[in-house]
Amino acid sequence: MNEEMFELRLKGYCCSQIIMELGLRRLDKENPDLIAAMAGLCNGLWQGKICGILSAAICLLYLADPEEAARFNAAAFSEWFEDAFGSTECDVLMEGNPLNRAEKCPAMLEASFMKVCELLEWE
Repeated sequence: MNEEMFELRLKGYCCSQIIMELGLRRLDKENPDLIAAMAGLCNGLWQGKICGILSAAICLLYLADPEEAARFNAAAFSEWFEDAFGSTECDVLMEGNPLNRAEKCPAMLEASFMKVCELLEWE
């Protein structure tokens, strides 16, 4: 996990909030209400469902560049995510082990944000 992500984690942000905050910074924008709302995606919608990293990354793609997001649609990004990590479901990704949040999530977070940057051609 890079320093910027670690800083946001220390502030208490969950993965979905971190993805969006990093994206807003790249867009040179601030939106505290949006960051607060992204908490609804944390921990798989707080039910272990679709991973908050995945759902937030898709939201960021559409926020940053709706045309690019439409070309590289949510289904394609979901397929990439599932191929890269083995599932799109938080509970499956965590394998019933809460410690996996500390071990797996940082790598998934960083790789997903890098993929968003690649798709949006951000340096």
